[in-house]
Amino acid sequence: MIGSLAPAPFILDSFGRVAWSRGAGCSDIAALLSDTASIRIDGDLRRSCLRDRVELLVTRRLSSFDLVSIVVPHHVEIGLVESVTAAVGDGPHSQLAATVAARVGAKLGVPAAVATVYRREDEVPAALDRLNRLGARYPNIGKLAISEPSATRLVESLNPGTLLVVGAPGGSWLQRQLFGTGHRLVVRAPGGALVVRSAPRRCFQDAICAVGVAIGGGLMVKDALQVLAHPLVPVAEDGRLVGLARAAALLDADPTQSVAAVMEPPIAVAAHEPTATVATLQKHFGDSPIPVVDADGYLLGTIPQSPASNAIRTHADLRF
Repeated sequence: MIGSLAPAPFILDSFGRVAWSRGAGCSDIAALLSDTASIRIDGDLRRSCLRDRVELLVTRRLSSFDLVSIVVPHHVEIGLVESVTAAVGDGPHSQLAATVAARVGAKLGVPAAVATVYRREDEVPAALDRLNRLGARYPNIGKLAISEPSATRLVESLNPGTLLVVGAPGGSWLQRQLFGTGHRLVVRAPGGALVVRSAPRRCFQDAICAVGVAIGGGLMVKDALQVLAHPLVPVAEDGRLVGLARAAALLDADPTQSVAAVMEPPIAVAAHEPTATVATLQKHFGDSPIPVVDADGYLLGTIPQSPASNAIRTHADLRF
């Protein structure tokens, strides 16, 4: 074995908006992962996540729901946890596993580590690089490279009271091993286990309230020019996005016309789309915020494009 556990706990930023659904240990784990009050899911899961802009969901089982990143507790007794170890590989969920392990260790005041398995000596450099990369954000986290032929030995090597954090199946070789011959390896983790699955960041998670940005289509042009916050703003009616109002077009229009008469067709990103989608619209919106809508076209908020985009500006201050 190369490396060691972290010598002392440390403090990390929280995940932000953490929600939990009914299930053993879900509320307790959610409380550990967030500095603010965690959110109890009420009613439809998807609608609740969109409404509350959830960033991480603690739930009782893995399912096809992939709107947000997920943590699933298995037989976790928080009062008995003496250390936390994230079993990591090259899969897509390993960074989330490392982050969860670091966060839980910090909140419980117990040592935390990221651990990986290498089977041959020539795999050591890659294993160490993996540990350094995944643990780079957490300077005090332990890094363990373990020479074992299988993940079974990794789990068996954990000290009593160790909480195992591992990515969902289908990622790296290590994750497939842990879930392979059943999921019994995860269940056998001495201090219980947290299974994590990461999801790309979604547009609704970065959206801010559109109050003070969106305007109504019935507003007269001369009045709209007095309240415009940006060169291009969303136009909403009864909460639904119906168009975009461009300041340059309003300046050239009859002041007594309605905004609806001169607005452009609506352009927006869907709430569930990855934030990478925003880049495709930046040329059209410039520094103006990009509207975010739900499946029915209702305006959930806007994504700011620059620090200056939060400032309210009159038409005399606008530059095109």
